[in-house]
Amino acid sequence: MRLGYWLAVVYVALVMSLFLPPIHAQETKNGTRVATEKESQQLVGFWEIFQTKEPGKPYLQSYKGRPFVSRGSNAFTLFLEYKSDGRFRRISRIGESETVEEGVWRLDGHELRHKRNGSSVEEVMYLRFDNKDQYTSMEVFEETVDPGLFAKFRRSQM
Repeated sequence: MRLGYWLAVVYVALVMSLFLPPIHAQETKNGTRVATEKESQQLVGFWEIFQTKEPGKPYLQSYKGRPFVSRGSNAFTLFLEYKSDGRFRRISRIGESETVEEGVWRLDGHELRHKRNGSSVEEVMYLRFDNKDQYTSMEVFEETVDPGLFAKFRRSQM
């Protein structure tokens, strides 16, 4: 009797494995993909950093004591432009100089990945949309003593 029970269990398991999709295949159903595409589209556009904080400290309108200023001789800011084709530009301004880096981006749930042209390393940030015109990111600096950085970005006209 016990052998018959186990044979039935094995038979049912075999039939289920043949006719039901695996669990990992269920994660890529259209409903999940649509949500990811919607979030990705929400990120498309120009964004400017306006606040940062280190873990355990309050948000400030500066980075390590230097206030964010968009233009002019005291400029100190960071702009990110996300394009719908998966490309991005990172524009940093310090004083009168401007540095532009380009690459590709991908958003999967809350995980945002940047891969700059010429770099073999992907930067990984985690973000949360606070509203349609603002998001908060958290970047973890692996293999360093720095615990990471929280940053708030808002839509910008640049």
